[in-house]
Amino acid sequence: MFITIEGTDGSGKGTQFKRIQKRLADAGYDVVTFDFPQYDAPSSYFVGRYLNGQYGTADEVGPYTASLFFALDRYDASTKIREALDAGKIVLANRFTGSNMAHQGTKFSNVEQRRGYFIWLDNLEFTLLNIPRPDVNFILRVPADIAQQLVDQKEKRSYTDKKRDIHEADLSHLERSVQVYDDLSNLFPRDFHRIDCVRSGKLMTPDQVETLLWDKIQAMLPEPTGERGSSAVVDVKATNPYIESTNGRKTISEEGYAYLKDAVTDSTGNVYAFTDKLSPITIAAAMARLSRRGDDMRVTILDEFAAAADKDEQLLQRVITAYGDDSVQQLVGQHFVIEKASNLLTKKLEWGRLAAYLEQSTRYIYFDEKDENGKYRYHIPANLDGELRERYVNVMDEIFDTYSYVVRELTVYLTSTSTVPEAERDGAWKAAVRAQACDAARPLLPVATESTVGVFASGQALENLIMHLMSDDLLEAQETGRKLLKEARKVIPTFLERADKPERGGATVAYMANTRHEVAAAAAMYLPATHTLEQQPVQLTDIWPRNELDLVSDMLYEHSDLPLESIRAEVDKWPLKRKREVFALYMGERLNRRHRPGRALEKAHYSWDLVCDYGIFRDLQRHRMVDDLAWQLLTPRYGYEIPELIEQAGLAESFEKCFDLSLALYSQLQLADIGPEAQYATLLGHRMRWKITMNAREAFHFHELRTSPQGHPGYRKLVLQMHETLAKYHPLMTKQMKFVNSEEDPELTRLAAERATQFKLEQMAETPKSA
Repeated sequence: MFITIEGTDGSGKGTQFKRIQKRLADAGYDVVTFDFPQYDAPSSYFVGRYLNGQYGTADEVGPYTASLFFALDRYDASTKIREALDAGKIVLANRFTGSNMAHQGTKFSNVEQRRGYFIWLDNLEFTLLNIPRPDVNFILRVPADIAQQLVDQKEKRSYTDKKRDIHEADLSHLERSVQVYDDLSNLFPRDFHRIDCVRSGKLMTPDQVETLLWDKIQAMLPEPTGERGSSAVVDVKATNPYIESTNGRKTISEEGYAYLKDAVTDSTGNVYAFTDKLSPITIAAAMARLSRRGDDMRVTILDEFAAAADKDEQLLQRVITAYGDDSVQQLVGQHFVIEKASNLLTKKLEWGRLAAYLEQSTRYIYFDEKDENGKYRYHIPANLDGELRERYVNVMDEIFDTYSYVVRELTVYLTSTSTVPEAERDGAWKAAVRAQACDAARPLLPVATESTVGVFASGQALENLIMHLMSDDLLEAQETGRKLLKEARKVIPTFLERADKPERGGATVAYMANTRHEVAAAAAMYLPATHTLEQQPVQLTDIWPRNELDLVSDMLYEHSDLPLESIRAEVDKWPLKRKREVFALYMGERLNRRHRPGRALEKAHYSWDLVCDYGIFRDLQRHRMVDDLAWQLLTPRYGYEIPELIEQAGLAESFEKCFDLSLALYSQLQLADIGPEAQYATLLGHRMRWKITMNAREAFHFHELRTSPQGHPGYRKLVLQMHETLAKYHPLMTKQMKFVNSEEDPELTRLAAERATQFKLEQMAETPKSA
């Protein structure tokens, strides 16, 4: 762990530096100390001359120039710091980059310019010079007037023959540096922790400051590894058999290549993957580190991670603290399973765009099988009790009994009316019959029906999901969020340290919940309440651009050297025929639905307001790579449709019975005022209202996939209506969606393969023999 003690001149840094060193050693930690600037080392030559005023006053020497003096002094010590950290020691420094930021930051009167300087210095030291980044910087805050008095009590320094150096002599500079330190602790609260050493106008004693400082440090420390009272010398010589250093450049040794042989798929080429020799956590930490090092990634792995591969958690703690957890969180993925999730919860679990989800299909599974206790698979809200709970259970059981009767009778009906000969009724035929029966009976399943959901998410996506669930009004969602956090911490605890801390996750959860409640209250106050269907099932509410040929300029952009406005000016002069020609060329020869046109189509957007049953929404909501997706609370008051197959099989009465039961239960739950839990009483066949906005490129995928003959007839019908509506406004675009409502064409598949072979042969013919 790398700890620094910061503060203005005269704040007591040196005193606390020695005290904390002794505290760490007494507690059994191996401590390596550094004191910056290193006045007795050659690397501080320019620092000493600068502070002694030999280059002029502090203001005469610009902040960027002065920063180079101090940065190179730290660079000189960086190898020893890294060796100490790699050896598992505690590094304690008196001043580091924070001092540079504070003192040179005073030279900026403009706040934004100062923050730009902070970024420049951060990149210089931690990226360009590859100086290790401290895990935490403690700022001892003392007002400037008191600090200057304490400076005068210091002993003579080796770098100056004056009582005060150029920073200490300038009271206004000290005052500004206190302000900049305050700015640092506000801007970067993870990196800079402020300790106020003056309380009620009185300077605290060194003992009091030490107690405050040690309490904060102790809470962050790993378990000690050394004997109590031990303290290491500064010059640590750690060896790494995997790396050789020539003229300051690190290269891979023979032992390193031997290690890499089993760790990566190619130890010398430019493209490679990782094997399971390194754990996923180690790989993620190493990949996060690449943003800060200019080496070959394999050098970084051998230099910083190979020897620590069996200490994943400590390694990851250091990397996350040093390089920010967001980058690492995107690189580590984890599988989770949520059993017994209601069909209300499943959509909340699948809310995020950047995770992958899989749930049990209502198309291939009969949901009438009971558990080991003889109960149907449905969720019972935790806030139901007494007679209302008993009523809920009785109604759910009756609905499931009816669903079971209908789905089994449909299977018998389809089998008896099938024209397929007995000899040809194989497994595929039986699966098709089951799918048809399940499709028709699905509307009878309550939203309370439980299912299993599989999730694969990065650490970042998982944290977002957990906070989203914990901010939800639904008790089931809140409880699932807490359980996800608990279980995730068993496997990737470092990524979720702050998910429920008040200042991080807690604040985010509160923000999301409070915002939603405020908007809901405004809607209730200012909008009329009605459940009448005022619209057609498919309504295109917004379309941009109105003229689809306006996209031609964007289609040409990457193939030109003109600014976009100049391209538009030229295209505006073209005849309509030429614009259509370029539009068609951009679409290309599409031989299957996976041939999607280029990203210029992402500029066009379509917004839809839709009404369909919850089962259809359940299928279409999986298209999460869209710009806007929201749905309203579920209610039985928008009605339902009876599938044609249900009528043919003579099961309409049983079908309608379930909807009557659902409506009565929903009304009772609403009267009981139990919140969003009333939605559990609705059925998958009840209509609901939702909206979605997608770009034209996503529309190709959405329209062509969801109208294929293999799809559910309910969503096929809805998406076909969307396609026909869009064709009235963007006929050229929809004309290029050649695979709407069609199956894969074997002839086109053959032609696509021929094109691929021809392209490969042309590439081979053009490739020089030397290559």
